[in-house]
Amino acid sequence: MNNASDVLIKAKNFDDFIAQKLSKKSLDHRTNVIRTLKRLDMFSLNTYHKTRDDIIWGLKDLDEDERMERCKNWIQAFTDYLTREFGVQHKALQVYTSAVRGYLKYYRIQFEVREELELPPNLSEEKYAISLEEIRAILNVANNKYKGYFLSLISSGARPGEIMSLRKRDYTKIDGYWKALIPAIYTKKNQSRTIFFSQEVNQYLEPLLNKLNDDDRVWPDKADASDNKLVICRQNAGVVFRYICNKLGYTERYETSGLFKHNLYCFRGYFFTEALRVTNSDTAHAIIGHGAYLSQYQRRTDQKKLDLYQEIEPEILIFDEAQNKSIISKQQETIVKLETMVHDLVKERAVEPTPETKEMILKILKEKKIIN
Repeated sequence: MNNASDVLIKAKNFDDFIAQKLSKKSLDHRTNVIRTLKRLDMFSLNTYHKTRDDIIWGLKDLDEDERMERCKNWIQAFTDYLTREFGVQHKALQVYTSAVRGYLKYYRIQFEVREELELPPNLSEEKYAISLEEIRAILNVANNKYKGYFLSLISSGARPGEIMSLRKRDYTKIDGYWKALIPAIYTKKNQSRTIFFSQEVNQYLEPLLNKLNDDDRVWPDKADASDNKLVICRQNAGVVFRYICNKLGYTERYETSGLFKHNLYCFRGYFFTEALRVTNSDTAHAIIGHGAYLSQYQRRTDQKKLDLYQEIEPEILIFDEAQNKSIISKQQETIVKLETMVHDLVKERAVEPTPETKEMILKILKEKKIIN
């Protein structure tokens, strides 16, 4: 019986794990797990001169106490390596170790990551808020296709991988606005959702759609890019974005992680921040795909979703003159109010404001960015 059992267990392998355990997971999850396990294999070969799977089979022959001790030493060394060589921090390490735990569990080795491992402290820096001026500068350097891709991120709040996954058939037009239904497999929470794009995207999106077949991807360099290639396509977009940022001098990094402050997720953060100006927090979370908030958004009709988006759109336009006119109008209204206040003050006291008072008012206007 034992020999037969061993034969069944030894039928397990990396490809079988992917087919059995990852086939129904989202593309991002599957990609993260595979990348983690490949890094673990590389680390194991370089450090112990054994493959990842050879080490696992060796662990299975040990008694439980020794198995746990060696397993702990192996995975601890791996996490230390990720931190030392790649600057991987606490939250990312949790993702890595969760993938390793799942693989060990597949081989019937129970290893409690949180209890056994020592990870770096969970340090969190304030996220960089990209400015409208910086976005404009980046878009002005990008070519037409990447300008359309970046604008799609900015105007929808979607994740870079979600936009990169879209095919022509996922897009439809309603009242002059393009919308897309992101298939569940490409979302982080395995929940499909509808996103809208500002009309600024139209001039870049429509020429692409006109040249594609329904099953073609819209934003990758190759329209026939498979699911397995999407990660590379997204990384290539990140490389282009980084090249543009370096050219513009946007090279600041976070102190704790060493990651660049300007990254593709800045566009998602920009959309979310601006959406909060005109809608409630729950709806803003739902629009950008935070799973806990999606249900109340998904129950709306497409027309109601568009109505909601049209309320947000003026806040996330990048080049549209209507936005600039709106900003100028608000500034002028504020100036008129201040002038009226000063006039009333002068009238009440029957005295002309001193040059110092006028200078102080100008200083306040400049500090509030009402005038330049």
